[in-house]
Amino acid sequence: MKQTDSRYMTANIPAFMLRSLAMTVAASGLDANRILVGLGLTLDDLQDPGCRVSFRQGREAILRALQMAEGRALGLETGFRQKINSVGLVGYAMLTAPTVGEAVKLGLQFQKDTGSMLEFDTRASTDGVAVTAASRFHEPGIYTFLVEEAFANFMSIGIALIGENFKPLRIELAYPAPVHAAAYHEIFGCDIRFGCVENVFFFDPALYKLPLATADPFSHRQLCEFIAYHRTRSREAAEITESVERVLRQKLQERISISKIAKALGMSERTLRRRLAESSVSFQGLLDDLRKNRALELLANPHMSVEQIAFNVGFTDPHNFRRAFRRWTGTTPGALRNDVSSIWPE
Repeated sequence: MKQTDSRYMTANIPAFMLRSLAMTVAASGLDANRILVGLGLTLDDLQDPGCRVSFRQGREAILRALQMAEGRALGLETGFRQKINSVGLVGYAMLTAPTVGEAVKLGLQFQKDTGSMLEFDTRASTDGVAVTAASRFHEPGIYTFLVEEAFANFMSIGIALIGENFKPLRIELAYPAPVHAAAYHEIFGCDIRFGCVENVFFFDPALYKLPLATADPFSHRQLCEFIAYHRTRSREAAEITESVERVLRQKLQERISISKIAKALGMSERTLRRRLAESSVSFQGLLDDLRKNRALELLANPHMSVEQIAFNVGFTDPHNFRRAFRRWTGTTPGALRNDVSSIWPE
């Protein structure tokens, strides 16, 4: 299914989960590089704390990994591999919280900073505290994986906060039992129910009040303030970046200059340069990323020549496009097209 929602293509998801996925694939004796071919990402990129990916890139990497590791409980393995400190500062802020309840509240508050591709919520119920997981987009091909990864990660976090004896009261899942259903009992050690109306991770409300042995009021406050400050700066950066990218996409085939983009946004070139600099972003970098990603998408179409792709991403000279493409990816358009075709012939 082709998504038209701009959020689907916006690279705003931290790469924590994809990094864990790549590690899980590699630990299975498979080549983790294969899940990223043609996506504009490398394994080294995933090691960068500032790396952000789009839902589309995450979806494609997961689908490839599932194909490569068919039959394995890949979502469960990937989620359980991630520890509480695998999600950066949010994990450390949770560890320094005064109680389990405060840690859970913090994790939900900053869920978009942890790299999840689902949406989480919590509610009190007669069966305990219920943490629910729902999809951002309709993607049946990766739905089970995402829920498995999220709930296995909840388990890993629970063990980090409470101890090895932690286990949920019950887990309900909105899909049929997969072939590796036995692995759920090994990971969670509780009642597992498939084919329910939603995905719910239930745990004992008494745990909310438990104090954390790792609590540290000073560090906790410092971390929370830094995360909040960073989020504000990130939103400001995303605002100007997305505005520039929106106009660039409309004019990608034209001769583009920063002055034209500034005019389209109703500001001076000087103001636009300043705002991009404040966000640690360069105009040329944004343009290169858009051209690269669009070129990688078009290369998947075997009916488009390299010359046609060059024109579609704003190059009048195919030679200049090939030179730029080598600078972006380290290879040529033709070589990359052959690599993708040989690895993923469909």
